[in-house]
Amino acid sequence: MLGTKIDMSLRLPDSMGKKHAKKRYFCVKYTLKPDKKFDELVTLSRKKIGPGKMQEYSVVLDLVNEEILKNELPNTESITYERMFRHYNQYYKDAIDSFVKS
Repeated sequence: MLGTKIDMSLRLPDSMGKKHAKKRYFCVKYTLKPDKKFDELVTLSRKKIGPGKMQEYSVVLDLVNEEILKNELPNTESITYERMFRHYNQYYKDAIDSFVKS
């Protein structure tokens, strides 16, 4: 291995450690309240979302791979990850930033 260089810039960020490096999910559950308004419950999870939990949520975003894993909101079939993330980020920016940095 003499003369071999290792490019350290290609390493994954160590902010969460290797175990959870690819497991960051933003999940939203909507419930209809008696007054006909929606209640929005947001969960940030480091663990993979299993099939049982996935059914509970209306929206699941993978913050690492930047993709929509689930979107059951009406009239949003063609929405991009970037647009959906921007929407939620305007309301939950502090929580998301804190979660990603922890």
